[in-house]
Parts: sequence; structure tokens; C-alpha cells
Amino acid sequence: MDKPRITTNQLTRANTQEQTWVAIRGGVYDITEFLPRHPGGKDFLLISAGKDITSLFESYHGSKHYSVLQKYKIGTLTEDNSLCFPPPDEFSTTVRRRVNEFFAASKLDRKDARTSYIHHSITVLLLFGLYWYQWSLSNSSWYIFYLVSVLYGFVQAHYCVSAIHDASHGAIGHNPLIWKLVYSGQDLINGCSSLLWYVDPQLELCLQSILTLGRMYQHVMSHHIFTNIDGLDTDIAEPDGSYRRIKSSQKYNLLYIAQFIYAPMLYVLLGTTTRMADIYNLLTKKRGHLRVNPLTWEQCTLFWGGKLFFFGTRFILPYIRGAPLSRVVSCFLVSDFVFSFFLAIIFQASHVVEDVLWPEISPTSHTVNLDWGRLQVETAQDYAHHQPLTTFFTGGLNYQVVHHLFPNVAQKHLGLLAPIVRRVAQDYGVKYAIKESLWDAIGGHIGLLKLMGTHPHGLEG
Repeated sequence: MDKPRITTNQLTRANTQEQTWVAIRGGVYDITEFLPRHPGGKDFLLISAGKDITSLFESYHGSKHYSVLQKYKIGTLTEDNSLCFPPPDEFSTTVRRRVNEFFAASKLDRKDARTSYIHHSITVLLLFGLYWYQWSLSNSSWYIFYLVSVLYGFVQAHYCVSAIHDASHGAIGHNPLIWKLVYSGQDLINGCSSLLWYVDPQLELCLQSILTLGRMYQHVMSHHIFTNIDGLDTDIAEPDGSYRRIKSSQKYNLLYIAQFIYAPMLYVLLGTTTRMADIYNLLTKKRGHLRVNPLTWEQCTLFWGGKLFFFGTRFILPYIRGAPLSRVVSCFLVSDFVFSFFLAIIFQASHVVEDVLWPEISPTSHTVNLDWGRLQVETAQDYAHHQPLTTFFTGGLNYQVVHHLFPNVAQKHLGLLAPIVRRVAQDYGVKYAIKESLWDAIGGHIGLLKLMGTHPHGLEG
């Protein structure tokens, strides 16, 4: 018996715990009953509800998981307006097979829980230690006080690119409760919603044009699927009139001549603008092309509770313990500027650079002419392979290509997988961009800002 035809509007409305539908390769699946049994926890499924998640599903699961899906199939889409990627090509299937063979032969746990738990626990203890020293024990000189503020911001950023980042991809152990506990630090420690935030250095000069959204929504549902695709990757959502120009589709302004100087300076505002934009995006229930599904009571509690906890610990508690308001505010600004700049520049160095692909969508077929796996390699830039300190402090994100291909693999293993991915890429003629150092990678970002700030340079302005 033929399955019924389901419209996009019907799919969109099925976006709650009570009715959870998803679309994959044209099929529609009712996974409501599967929510509590999903090995990856229900949060990933709830943010996926009411959407086409083909590429997201295929980036986390192999072909064998399609057989599990079939019992939940309820129909097919009558129309599909989402971007269509071609089926996985030989490069994608080969690199996935080689990596699976590596883990099978080495008997390594691809999520490596023990090492991750130790690393991230030490990071949290260090944050609490710095906070306690600064507001409870320190009577030292002003330069020691502000040095602690700098260190706090740096450790904050490290916790974000390592623990929170891994947890949001389910790459710390196999327990979804642990993932939730770890990435809730984004709300409590950083004051930014773990659901409605991740790094988006597209800062604007007023709240009305702030363009940020979710760690789970923006990063997992947008950036990791539609990397560097204009209009779909919210990490590059720069409209006309933005403070910087990073795409040829943006109108040119003479101000952009100096953007390679002033734009990186504005990255220090990332944290503050993001916290405000969290509330704006929650109330509007939308971020660009992404719809924000209704929040559960747990998510609402973490969202608002996290804001209160952050404000209370960073401002109210130090003040009522006797610290001058000027010192409380200046301490916050110093640590937050360090936190924001570190995060922004690390992520810009991975994608918003000269030496990567910026794919275009066919206006007639609404497709991209290369498969998802190949796109992930050619839109990312690695750097500083075999430099352990850089790997540690960036949370393994210097292996950005490998991370995008295998997002649920713990950062510890990314360096082991890089030679495999690089060899397969060479075999199939896929461009794998690697810079010698972090500074070279940052130079690629500054180079793009210079290129897009120069008029004309062969691009429409």
C-alpha cells in the first residue's frame, strides 16, 4: 500500500515532543515514539523536528541505520524546497569506510570518554579557582587582578571550544545526560544559550541587526550542514550594510578598505551581543532560514536560569561582597573581550579565509554540484598539524576538515584520522587546505578581509 503524500506545511507543524516528524531523502518519518530510545538523546531529535535532516542524519549515521528508520515511515513529501545534495560519491563512501576500519582495527573508542572527562573537569576546576581567587582571596595589585581576568577569559574560551563543542556533537562518551551537563556550562559559565548559541562573529553595530543563533541550531543544524553556502550557513550571514564584507554577494562600501584592521577589533563584542541576541531569537522563534522549535520546560529553565546565574555570579555576587562596581564591570569586560576574541578568531581561521570553497546553489535545480562530504573538505581549512599546544588550546579545531566529516568523534582522535582523510582526498582529487601554523591560518582570514575590502577585484561591488 502506498504511503500518503505529506506537504511541507504538515511536516513543519510536527515539531514538538507530542508530534515529532522528520524528512530524509524525500521520506517522512514519525519518530515520536523513538524519542526516549534514541541513543543520542532526545534533544538532537527535538531540534530536528519538522525539518529535512538528510545531511545531518547521514553525517552521524551509516547506511545501515536506514533500515531502523523504515518502521517509522509515514509518507513522502509532496514537494521539497530544501537544498538538495547529491547522494554520497565514491570519495565520501571511501573515506567513511577507511575511518570505520581504523577504529575497528585499533579498538579505540571514537568518543574517548575517560580522557575527555579528566580534561574538562580540570578546566572547570580552574575556572572556579580563578573566580574564587579573584573575588574571595585576592588583595593583590591591580595588574595581578586583571591578569586573572585575562586568564579567566582564556580558560572560558578553551572550555567552549573543547568541552561544550564536543558535547554539542555527542562526542564525549555515550551518555546524553553527560553531554547535557557539559554543554549547560555554556549557559551557566558563559551566559550564552547552549540551545540558541554558538560562535557567530557576524557582529552588527546595533541590536536590530545582530545575527546570532544556536549552538544546537546554528552550529549543528546550519553551519555543519551548509558550510559556506550563502543564505544557508548562518555563520556567514552578513547582510548588505554589515560592518564587514566577506562575500561577493554583499554590496561594496568604501569603509571596507580598512576592514582588515577594524573588523577583528570588533570581534571582542561577540559574547555581549550574543547574550542579547539569544533573547531576541528566542522571542522571534527564528534565525535566518532556521525555525526554532518550541522549547521544553527543561530547555526554558536552563535558558532563563543560565542567564540569571551568569549575571548573578559575574556582577551581583562580587558587588555584594564589597568589590567596587567599577572593578566588577571592568573585570567582566576584560575577561569577556578575551573570551570573545579568542573564539571569533579561531573559527574565522577555519572557514572565512581565502583558500577554501564558497559553493553556489544552482538557481534552477536548487542543488549544489558536489556531495556533502566533498563540500565539507573543500570549505574548511586545517592548520598546525603536529603542534600539540595549538591542538590542545583550540580543542582540536585545527583539524577542522576531519571534524566536519566526523563531528561525533572526540577531539583526541582527529589528528589520527587526518592522514587517512588526506590520503583519500589526494586519491580522488579533493582539495584539502592545510596551513603550517595558527598564524598562517589567521593570515588567510585577514587576506580575505583585504580582498573583499578592495574595490574592484573582479567581483561585483
